Amino acid sequence: MTYGKRGIELLLDLKRSCDFLPPYSDEGVRSTLQEIGLHYDELTDHVNAASSASASRRRRQQKDGGDGGKTGASADEVPSESRPALILHDACIRRNKRCLLAYHSHRADKLRSLRWETSAALPSHVRPLLSEAELDFFAEYDRLVSRYGAAVDLDLGADRNPPEEERVTVRVVREGLGRIATDYVDGVELDLGTVHHLPRGDVEHLVRVGALVQLDGEECS
Repeated sequence: MTYGKRGIELLLDLKRSCDFLPPYSDEGVRSTLQEIGLHYDELTDHVNAASSASASRRRRQQKDGGDGGKTGASADEVPSESRPALILHDACIRRNKRCLLAYHSHRADKLRSLRWETSAALPSHVRPLLSEAELDFFAEYDRLVSRYGAAVDLDLGADRNPPEEERVTVRVVREGLGRIATDYVDGVELDLGTVHHLPRGDVEHLVRVGALVQLDGEECS
């Protein structure tokens, strides 16, 4: 039996990944849960054995007519030879549980951050990396944010950082965006490769998902 190694492998998988997230490790999670179950079974066996030994000592002491109060307390104690095994298996269970919680918490934090970066659009290269539960989590988190934004009548994804200028210059880098309407003009055709000077609030969500690229002063000239 391994001792707390399966859980740490999940965290090392996160650390080694150079991508947004490594693919969700069904096998790693399943193996860690199985290891927890094995340690729990061992812990239960040791506890049952210790309880049986204590009961046997208590019966012997009662038969010998020992001091009921004092000897009764000592008879209920866990035998010293069993304590290291109990501590070891309990520590392994707790370690693997902490690793599982850290693994899933890190991935959930990444998905929450991604929601604010992409305004609910889950990038195509990220979807294969997620489990079904994580896809459901992202969708539900998006619904919560959207409902709250609608309730307070506020676009929570706009101007996350204080804008330096009201308008920005952008280049279209994705096909099929079509036409958008702004507060200043009836409509602008976002054809691939074209450059436009538009209100920040109208195009910021397209910049975040990579459909437009914001140009700095040198690129605009």
